[in-house]
Amino acid sequence: MHITFENKTVVVTGGTRGIGAAMVEAFLESGAKVYATGTDFQVLNELNESEKLKSKPIEYLYLDFTSPDSVNDCLEILSKLDRIDVLVNNAGVNKIDTIDEIMDEDWDWINTVNLRGPFVVTKALAKKMKEQKSGKVVSVSSIFGVVSKEKRAAYSTTKWGLIGLTKAIALDLAPYNILANAVSPGFVDTELTRRVLGDKGIDELVGKIPQQRLANCKEIAKTVLFLASEHNTYITGQNIIVDGGFTSA
Repeated sequence: MHITFENKTVVVTGGTRGIGAAMVEAFLESGAKVYATGTDFQVLNELNESEKLKSKPIEYLYLDFTSPDSVNDCLEILSKLDRIDVLVNNAGVNKIDTIDEIMDEDWDWINTVNLRGPFVVTKALAKKMKEQKSGKVVSVSSIFGVVSKEKRAAYSTTKWGLIGLTKAIALDLAPYNILANAVSPGFVDTELTRRVLGDKGIDELVGKIPQQRLANCKEIAKTVLFLASEHNTYITGQNIIVDGGFTSA
């Protein structure tokens, strides 16, 4: 099955590292014009000025969901595009604490980025998709939006909510030929995962995953690409879990 995004415009939030960077690379390889967002000015400037990327149809934009001015500026840029075929809501944050120790400001921060952010961007870009009478929205949730774990109250709340948002907007947008789905990765082999868990933690975790390994970022990206592609014509309002069987064990 050949997936192409020739003449398609794709927006990926949180597209500078990890799963987001893998998705950006996969969309570019498939011929898309990509607008990717991030929060680190230095990283964004380096990527925009990179010799490797200068010949590719990609632009990195600053988008910080905790700053209304940043959100407005980014959405103003995106609203001027001729068309937007795909939106991937990928930006997310986490901070772990037990329910009695979560700081109010951390709760608000995680909700602002993980849940309000996708709502605001989807609300804005859905208008253009409705005018086109076509589009795909894919939101990256988590297995912690399906199951949970200690110290994940804030994170699970937002990821559960993102799946709920996905199901609701799928119904709103279905009459306009717009499909909306969520992808919930399990444990992915990223720099952050290895830094947080360490080698011992990784080994213990792998023993609980039926496939006996972590996912790699490209595997998550492939799932997102399929849902965003022309090969997906009838899947909407769904949450696709990509976890090597972890939540089924």
